[in-house]
Amino acid sequence: MSFNLLIKELRSNLKGTIIISLLVILYIVSTLGIYSVMQENMTKISDLYSTMPEFLMEALNFRLNQWNSVLGFYITYFVYYVPLIVGCYSIFLGTKLLSKEEQNKTAEFLLTRPVSREQIISSKLITLFIHVLGINIIAFLAGLFSCGIVSDWDFNIKNLTVLHTYGFLMCFFFGVLGFFITVLMKRAKAIIGIGIGIVMGTYFFDMTIRISDKFQFLLYFTPFKYMDFGVLSKVYGFEAWRLLVFIGASGLLIMFSYVFYRKKDILI
Repeated sequence: MSFNLLIKELRSNLKGTIIISLLVILYIVSTLGIYSVMQENMTKISDLYSTMPEFLMEALNFRLNQWNSVLGFYITYFVYYVPLIVGCYSIFLGTKLLSKEEQNKTAEFLLTRPVSREQIISSKLITLFIHVLGINIIAFLAGLFSCGIVSDWDFNIKNLTVLHTYGFLMCFFFGVLGFFITVLMKRAKAIIGIGIGIVMGTYFFDMTIRISDKFQFLLYFTPFKYMDFGVLSKVYGFEAWRLLVFIGASGLLIMFSYVFYRKKDILI
């Protein structure tokens, strides 16, 4: 790892991370603000939503009486807070970190410095990790204090922590996926649309498959399958197989990124 390159990358991507963090905070605070205002009538609203077809409730991650608690309301919109908003930014950042050297015509300068390709890719991967972790910590704190204020701290903090940990693992997976896609490209270029399309596409694919009972096995091909949204369960917690999938998949993508980046022809 190159410390100087790491600091440079952390600073150059700080603005985008701050903007996304503020957006996530705004989203969490505004939705829980709605819950606070409508809390007394939430049971009636929940009963109204329960009249929806079961398949639609499944697709929208809604369960009967779910909104009777602040954590149940929070989980309904959590998928928009973290996996989608932060996930899109993570895959964008993952593609940007490697492709920008070719885009900005600075690859030749970078490669003439006394740093190896392994140091370059390590510095950029650590940058990705720090930014994604930072946003997810901010999202967790925003969710924690918002839920606490709205419910007078009457909710399971451990379950919220587990949920956000799953969210971080998914976002980091999307980030290294974007990283890997950029490494594979013969001539790296901006692929923001492709990256965001992957995140949104897998989400809508997951939501569509949940509607049907016939193709449930296809859910295993989407990262959203490996998140556990059952925060209202008394036995909710980390499940080894879900953690292994996220950590294992991310680890493989990182390993192959190193292998292919060593041999990659970089446009200068």
